[in-house]
Amino acid sequence: MSHQRPSRSFEEGIEGLGFVQAGHSRRGGRMWTLTFNSYLEFTLHDYHEHVVLTWSLNLGEFVQTRGMQIGAGETSYQELYPQRDVKLAIDVDRVRAEITRTLGSLRFDFADPGL
Repeated sequence: MSHQRPSRSFEEGIEGLGFVQAGHSRRGGRMWTLTFNSYLEFTLHDYHEHVVLTWSLNLGEFVQTRGMQIGAGETSYQELYPQRDVKLAIDVDRVRAEITRTLGSLRFDFADPGL
C-alpha cells in the first residue's frame, strides 16, 4: 500500500482557499486551519492517502455578541461541531465543495415555523 503525500499543487490549492499550515494533528498527519470568520474555523488533516475535514463554530461567543446567552451564560464551552468529520480524496475541488455544503447546512432561520 503506497502512502501518497498531497502534491504541492494540492497544498497550493488549499492555501489558495485560505488554509494555513498549523503543525501536525494528534494522529500524525499534517494539519491546516481556515479561519472562515470570527466564529467559524475549518480544520483539514492530511493522512497521506486522504484528508479529513472538520469544523467548529464558537456558538457561545456568537450568541453573546447578539445579546443572548446559552444556559447560565458560560461561553467558553459552547462550541458546535459536526457529529462526524468528512473523509475526502486529496482533491482541492472536493475540499471546496465540502466547505460550501457545510456553509449551506449552517444557514437556517430560527423564526421559520417549519423547523
